[in-house]
Amino acid sequence: MAFQDPEYIISDDLADRGAGNGRERGPLTAGRRQTVLRHETKRKAHAEFSDWAATYDGHWLNHFLFEPAHAMLLNELRGSPRGRLLDIGCGTGELANRLARRGWHVVGLDLCESMLHRARFKLNGYAGTIRLTVGDSEHVPCADKTFDVVTCANSFHHYPHHEAVVREMYRVLKPGGQLLLLDGWPDQFIGRIVYDLIITRAEGGHVWHRESHHVKAMFEEAGFAHVTQRRTYSLFPILMTRGAVPNT
Repeated sequence: MAFQDPEYIISDDLADRGAGNGRERGPLTAGRRQTVLRHETKRKAHAEFSDWAATYDGHWLNHFLFEPAHAMLLNELRGSPRGRLLDIGCGTGELANRLARRGWHVVGLDLCESMLHRARFKLNGYAGTIRLTVGDSEHVPCADKTFDVVTCANSFHHYPHHEAVVREMYRVLKPGGQLLLLDGWPDQFIGRIVYDLIITRAEGGHVWHRESHHVKAMFEEAGFAHVTQRRTYSLFPILMTRGAVPNT
């Protein structure tokens, strides 16, 4: 597997605007403001999950949201030929371990070192088939066309630039590779209450659950074919979007 050397930097685009650095000051343009917002959002997410890491696995969301999402994803992959799989936003490695037990060679990527420290305690004999690395979902430290499958479960709403993440997922997939993305489904009434109000407030207001037609459009614009979507109608509605990189 051809990996590049990962770099982990949470950029502070406001740093060069402070007094005394000798740089020319200028207006904060729309493009520059968007960049600053992205960095600020990542920094806050990093701090949030660093604080949450020690108690993450015992949180009530595991029972109501994470476990059902993982079961849905594992069922979707049942019968698929085993190969190299990238789990983006792997957190404490619960899904990565389940995938490894089913024969996948897994790379787990997460922005938060504390979450990965917890994940390392769960390797349970699968150290040879799971690799954990710190990284940014917009800049995956892997070569083009590396993976057979990319998964992303319950973390997409934390990413400030969704389109860039989907394009990056496409980049690291082999021709014929599959992306399975699961997140909250806010389209209908219960979903709007749960995700736009409760979850967004609980997570500090710095998250964005996208409606199903937006997610499907992102897949198609990135180049994915055969885009399908499945939904669960439950207290915490889940949307799974699946797409394939064309065989060319």
